[in-house]
Amino acid sequence: MVLGKIGPVGPRQTDRLRGVSRTERARLAELRSNVEALFRSNRRKGHADWCERDYDYVCPSPDTYPFQWFWDSCFHAIVLTRFDTVRAVTELRTLLANQLPDGFVSHMTLWEHDLRDAARASLQINWRTPWLSDAMQPPLLAEALAAVVQRGGGSRVLGELLPAVRAYYDWCQRVRDIDGSGLIVVFEPHETGMDQSPVFDEYVAIPDLSPRGFEAAWRAIAEAQATVGRDPARMVELDRFVVVDVLVNAVYAENQRVLADLLAQAGDDAGAGEMRARAKRTAAALIGRCWSDDDADFHGLAGRAGHRLPSGSVAGLLPLVVMDCPEPIMARMVQRLEDETEFGARFPIPSVARSHPAFSPRPLGNLLWRGPTWLNLNWLVARGLRRRGRTDLARRIEDASLSLVERSGFREYYNPLTGAGYGARDFAWSALVLDMLAARLDGEGPASP
Repeated sequence: MVLGKIGPVGPRQTDRLRGVSRTERARLAELRSNVEALFRSNRRKGHADWCERDYDYVCPSPDTYPFQWFWDSCFHAIVLTRFDTVRAVTELRTLLANQLPDGFVSHMTLWEHDLRDAARASLQINWRTPWLSDAMQPPLLAEALAAVVQRGGGSRVLGELLPAVRAYYDWCQRVRDIDGSGLIVVFEPHETGMDQSPVFDEYVAIPDLSPRGFEAAWRAIAEAQATVGRDPARMVELDRFVVVDVLVNAVYAENQRVLADLLAQAGDDAGAGEMRARAKRTAAALIGRCWSDDDADFHGLAGRAGHRLPSGSVAGLLPLVVMDCPEPIMARMVQRLEDETEFGARFPIPSVARSHPAFSPRPLGNLLWRGPTWLNLNWLVARGLRRRGRTDLARRIEDASLSLVERSGFREYYNPLTGAGYGARDFAWSALVLDMLAARLDGEGPASP
């Protein structure tokens, strides 16, 4: 059979050849326009007298969260690469502007002086300075830099930001890897990014399931840690809240791997080799110490004794992002993702398994991470599934995420059963749906060098 000559391929033909409908292209164009408007509205730009630095970042929500948070800014930079790489670079520069000499980057920066006092009075946060928190967040920084470099930043941006990013991961290892296992610890629930997850209820000894109860439990931890000057080594000895968190360490393992690739791209083969070995050590320790065959879940480890925390949080699925996660373990986690008594839902992924006694698809006042769906974790899990060849399940999560935004807007979190939006409005990291859809339609894998 002789094929006829193929003429020029127009946009409609290109989409058909890629298996992409015009409807999806139209949805992408509309979504990009809406995200650009959201990021214009949430932009914060100015000069901070307290550090004599300019700032330019996307706040999570103008009404509810008008400050800069660490992993929010990492997500925002990734989204920005889809339409404004210059601003994506600026987002990371602003995040790293007040990095301390030891490599530490605060999880929260109060750039604007007139909002500082109200924030310090209302937020359950420990402070390093009047403007910088004394806490970390899930270490997503390397993946953010990789996205910026890959999508237009190039070698110039890599050379500028790589030393600071490497210093941050060196801080994680030096200060938070307390036993040399490759796993890092957190000293308060907020450092996990999942502030009031039910896996911490018993460990933090909440007196009752209420905002007041959590405030009291957190204050007791903070006051105890203040007696040792919040010195990391002494907080370990105090043993009031010392947790190897699954989400934090899954992100840490994957980002060390990504950082190794970035170092190799920059010509630092020795640094790349060291970071690759560190990533493998973290992944092996996470699997060896936190996985339970009994309930097909990963458990956080609490206290210096490392006793296992309860299971049932979506955090237990995050090792799907780790490339070294064994296939049999991945298969069992996928089963739980698809099981309607666990994490299967019309609008996945609920932050707590549906079979868990604490599961609530609706918010419980301002208690977070006890059932509703959060799009940043959908983004993380879908990327992990695509890396492991489960594009069918990844696509279902991506499609559900887009449907949530289209029906309820950019909200902080959503009802996994009905799709209703809750929490802060105009919530910027929910714009990660743009990255999900753009990557899929352009045939990309997860951003890496």
